[in-house]
Amino acid sequence: MAAAAGRRPEAVSPQWAPPQHDPVGAAAGLGDCEDTPVRPLCKPRGICSRAYFLVLMVFVHLYLGNVLALLLFVHYSNGDDSSDPGPQRRAQGPGPAPTLAPLTRLEGIKVGYERKVQLVADRDHFIRTLSLKPLLFEIPGFLSDEECRLIIHLAQMKGLQRSQILPTEEYEEAMGTMQISQLDLFQLLDQNHDGRLQLHEVLAQTRLGNGRWMTPENIQEMYSAIKADPDGDGVLSRQEFSNMDLRDFHKYMRSHKAESSQLVRNSHHTWLYQGEGAHHVMRAIRQRVLRLTRLSPEIVELSEPLQVVRYGEGGHYHAHVDSGPVYPETICSHTKLVANESVPFETSCRQVPPTGLSSTPRPGTPMTQAQPCPVGLPLGMGPGECWAILVSPWEHPQLGTCSTVPLPYSYMTVLFYLNNVTGGGETVFPVADNRTYDEMSLIQDDVDLRDTRRHCDKGNLRVKPRQGTAVFWYNYLPDGQGWVGDVDDYSLHGGCLVTRGTKWIANNWINVDPSRARQALFQQEMARLARESGADSQPEWALDRAYRDTRVEL
Repeated sequence: MAAAAGRRPEAVSPQWAPPQHDPVGAAAGLGDCEDTPVRPLCKPRGICSRAYFLVLMVFVHLYLGNVLALLLFVHYSNGDDSSDPGPQRRAQGPGPAPTLAPLTRLEGIKVGYERKVQLVADRDHFIRTLSLKPLLFEIPGFLSDEECRLIIHLAQMKGLQRSQILPTEEYEEAMGTMQISQLDLFQLLDQNHDGRLQLHEVLAQTRLGNGRWMTPENIQEMYSAIKADPDGDGVLSRQEFSNMDLRDFHKYMRSHKAESSQLVRNSHHTWLYQGEGAHHVMRAIRQRVLRLTRLSPEIVELSEPLQVVRYGEGGHYHAHVDSGPVYPETICSHTKLVANESVPFETSCRQVPPTGLSSTPRPGTPMTQAQPCPVGLPLGMGPGECWAILVSPWEHPQLGTCSTVPLPYSYMTVLFYLNNVTGGGETVFPVADNRTYDEMSLIQDDVDLRDTRRHCDKGNLRVKPRQGTAVFWYNYLPDGQGWVGDVDDYSLHGGCLVTRGTKWIANNWINVDPSRARQALFQQEMARLARESGADSQPEWALDRAYRDTRVEL
């Protein structure tokens, strides 16, 4: 008992048991007496306990309160889109760019396929497929005879200038700054890496130089003059090339002034503005091109003006492409300005201020005084011209700089024939619909398919100039996502030698940035500038008033 008395009593957990029904107590009315045991509603500490219910309700109220607060925050943060964002918000520049629709492409179906379209009221046009590689089409009667004569007249009023390609002085200056070893230069020229420089390998590269069109005979004459080819076989070994002094090559080029017939391009040209405020015929043609291409109005309206070109007797343009390869590190100058990007290289989509001045500006010339300036670097074939471009569209729209332009990004080309040519002057596509394309195969057995003065008749496809007819083609392949892919090598084309008379043509190049996002930002910013400036207040640099109100009796 003592041991039992000293032991602490064990804690006994309360045990719940079903209540016992007491018929006597119930009958005596003793159910409310304090001696009567209270029947519990649920298990102690169970899910129905009062404490659990209170905690649950607190959490529910907190959750609902947070949801309501978040909804109110989102509502008042967004505000009303139609309200004025205020000067601070407006100064931040362009907002997120909208998503652009895919670039449209007309299906070729098959060579010779024709379809009917309506580009002007009460008149049908027929589009005929000329080739599938490149995707090339012809539209007879795109321009009326009166429209063709008016364009020629406006171009003559504006004044045409010689189409310059890489002047010798600036070319030599640029070549003097190049730092490349003679061995590296040999490896660059040796396309097939056989340790020997064939004539066609040298020809493929020399034409990227000072604008002179070199023939196999020219190369062999130069080899003989500078004693570069002792055995006279027209092929330079690595050792023969190493023994050659490149300064002798430059001296030879300087001493032989190129005639107009020896240039890559022998023509004269000018630009006619087509934007808001232009001559009504210029506006009508642009709208017709818009319906033809089925591209968005923003892309067509933001492309360059109409280029008008005159080829006199003996005029030509050797085969070239209207645009260049798409590289991730190269972007268009004008769209770069709104994309806030920095890249190693940039080109221009030829956004041209249509001024009427004849002087050639230097870098930094204000755009109101700017005119196309000659290219100073041997960066490629093609139009090869440089233009004054915007410095910053939303900060300094009245300023511009003269910038070197190797090859522009022209998504498609629309070419118009303005007269019937008496002799020659066809547009040739040397490799149209070839099974394969190989640049080195363009020159074989002393036949250069790019030479439009001597070998135009050997090209796969030639289009005869007929007044009012238009041809158009795509310079790029699709990328599979509705935008610009790789350049289409089959779009190689040139102007055949004009043997009799004069040839007049006009070009519309539709410019698109290879980056879809940059193009969207550019279009968005240009739209904002137009809204802020007003429809009737075009900046002076954007208008060519020389012929806006011209009325010509035809």
